[in-house]
Amino acid sequence: MTGIPRRPARVAAVKSASTALGLLLLATARCAMTDAAPDPPPRLAIRAPDLERPLSESYPTPSSPEDPVKKAVFARINADRASEGLPPVAWDEAASRVADLYTAAQVREDVRGHFLLDGVPPYARTAFAGIFGFGQENSVAWTTTGSSFQEPSVGLAVEGETSMFAEKPPNDGHRKTILDPDATHVGVGWAQGGNRFRMAEEFLTRRLAELTVERVASDPATVLFRGRPVAGQHLHFVTLALEAAPRPISRAETGARTRYTYPEARLAFVPEGLRSLLIAGTTTEDRIRIGPAGDFSFRFTPAQAGLWTIAFHLTDGRARPRQGGLAVLWVEKAAR
Repeated sequence: MTGIPRRPARVAAVKSASTALGLLLLATARCAMTDAAPDPPPRLAIRAPDLERPLSESYPTPSSPEDPVKKAVFARINADRASEGLPPVAWDEAASRVADLYTAAQVREDVRGHFLLDGVPPYARTAFAGIFGFGQENSVAWTTTGSSFQEPSVGLAVEGETSMFAEKPPNDGHRKTILDPDATHVGVGWAQGGNRFRMAEEFLTRRLAELTVERVASDPATVLFRGRPVAGQHLHFVTLALEAAPRPISRAETGARTRYTYPEARLAFVPEGLRSLLIAGTTTEDRIRIGPAGDFSFRFTPAQAGLWTIAFHLTDGRARPRQGGLAVLWVEKAAR
């Protein structure tokens, strides 16, 4: 810590050696107080995801939903995309499992929208589960005044997709998500209980063949990311954005949050040696090590507590870089 400059003080003439010694001791004591070491910065720890073991994910193998509700919605999503000249999205079983858990919690907590009472945003929810695609979420909520629905679950789910696809500008956020040309996968989850029906569509853009997130043994607050893009893609840069840590919210707040946005990045990593590449609006550092086969790795030590969103921007060398992967770290002060 830098001290505040002071003007030279006028000192009275010293009349005896004992007085001089007293002044010297006093000056020494004052200097010691001024130069006292500042409190060390708080130690940080990763609260989520659980990194007791490395967290890894590979590109999903082709699959199809077996559940009749999911199958019907999946077919309708791709029919809606085809009607606008877009390619189909592939089924994402891992994202579907996360959506199932989420909608079951919505029914249990009697909430709707993109948040549960824990306040965790959708992109963190999927990333904490080890799903590293860049995501967007559609959420459907039906409630009946009766004790239960007369309509079958398949009908409620398909009606939800139909209503979202029929949206008109400017209130067409769900439709835009369905028709996102960058989306490669989708997982659908649903739950029903009493007079409540909930469904979530987790759209993902996946351009990473694999990604592993692990804690560095020598420093529990440092995280190592290593991965590999899908064929034809290479990692161009990574952005890192910080926002406040999630906090519990009320049931009314969950309903009021009808949309969500990703936090704005203030830090970016680019390949080592590529210091000429500066990412607009960020402090850019050449921290990414690129291997001969396009594999990559970098370390990140959070400087502050909060929710860190790490977005991977990839390109095929012709189009501009786009988000194709995502990881999230919930960082908090470590217990003393």
